Amino acid sequence: MPIESERELEQAVQEFQRLRDAPEGSEEGRRRSVLDADIKAYYARCANTMRPAKPPSTG
Repeated sequence: MPIESERELEQAVQEFQRLRDAPEGSEEGRRRSVLDADIKAYYARCANTMRPAKPPSTG
């Protein structure tokens, strides 16, 4: 399902990170692949209109 907003993007990235160690070919690994494609598609489609990222915290 395409990502339609920055909020959905944030949720997709969080889920992708949670699944980062999922084995290839597993249900979780396939979900990670779908999320990866959806995230990349959103960036390609919306890069010019996205708000700037927060700078990394120094602390």
